[in-house]
Amino acid sequence: MEAGCESCHGPGSLHVESGGERRTIINPRRSPEVCFQCHLDKQGQFNLPTHHPVLEGRIGCGDCHDPHKGRAIKGGATSLTTENELCFQCHTAQRGPFVFEHEAVREGCTTCHQPHGSVNAKLLRERNANGCLKCHFQMQTSAGIVIGSINHTAFLSHGTCYSAGCHEAVHGSQVNPHLRF
Repeated sequence: MEAGCESCHGPGSLHVESGGERRTIINPRRSPEVCFQCHLDKQGQFNLPTHHPVLEGRIGCGDCHDPHKGRAIKGGATSLTTENELCFQCHTAQRGPFVFEHEAVREGCTTCHQPHGSVNAKLLRERNANGCLKCHFQMQTSAGIVIGSINHTAFLSHGTCYSAGCHEAVHGSQVNPHLRF
């Protein structure tokens, strides 16, 4: 999508008429509504129960996106490395390095998390263990539900894999290969 300067910053004539005063130029960093003129689907995501605090004014669209580069992610690229580094600017504890890193971290933050808003806590894509089971396949045996080589039948009813008190170090662990603290 191509947009001219005036699409986001308002009529240039106001800037000229005011003698070049900067206050006549709309600053989209301070007003996400400017971005929502074209990105209506994103506005709704920021109204979900869990969301990045854009509407509250604590961050702006420009903190993550650079509209002047023509790419989705600030930094000029949409590569996974750039995406993760962008998230890690604020979410430093999830960066690691970890002795035992969860492979999903290498795949990208948006493997598990929505970038703008979610109906689930922690911006998760899935509310329960279903998110984990997209990669960690389960197998029904006569003994119960086996994930990896461990019977998880008794644990799956307690919530997500991390909230049930089993795999709390979901991004990585320094002490346990099963992502426990």
